[in-house]
Amino acid sequence: MAQGNRGSEERELLAPQWFVGFDSLMQIIDSIIAFGISYYALKGYRLVREKTLFFLHFSFVLLGVGLLIDGIITVPALAFRGLSPVTSLSYLIRIIGEIVAYALLLFAYLKQTRSFMLGTTLTSMILDYNPFLETIVFFLVAYVASQAAMNYTVKKERNSLLVFIGFLLLAMSHMFFILPPIFRLFFVIAHVTQLLGFAALLTMLVRVTRTR
Repeated sequence: MAQGNRGSEERELLAPQWFVGFDSLMQIIDSIIAFGISYYALKGYRLVREKTLFFLHFSFVLLGVGLLIDGIITVPALAFRGLSPVTSLSYLIRIIGEIVAYALLLFAYLKQTRSFMLGTTLTSMILDYNPFLETIVFFLVAYVASQAAMNYTVKKERNSLLVFIGFLLLAMSHMFFILPPIFRLFFVIAHVTQLLGFAALLTMLVRVTRTR
């Protein structure tokens, strides 16, 4: 029980007390949106056979699974305050899923950018907070956002702009996930920004599938 209480105390140091528990609900909502993004990405891939959409599909499946596991496991942890090892594992699953997912997206964007250049002359419950892993995710998604920005400067399309905005917001969210030890409200801002980023990507994919 002492270990569970320790986990709860660590969490309360990172999040405002009024937000404890609500972040779990936001993670579950994020996971639903992530699965929606993966669905529309797969649908778009089947229509246009763009490999980047397939990587987007697979990456957001990983993100959705990680967010869902972490969000659901958080609920009984808060209720019983004795599941610190389990919630630590759920956090680890989510953060590793995010690293792999954004690394795949980065690979896809780098590959797309390279081929373009050759052809044309291109959250959570944090019981055992790990700023190192959060920083890795931030730099990965920030680099993905920079690639999306390059893609937008070339295409000048609304969908490309939505992709850039989506990944920019996700990068900002992971920057805010690093900062709660400094100011608790950053934990809330991180969740809201992440939700907005997912919403921007989902909007883009819905637009793509409706215009085909």
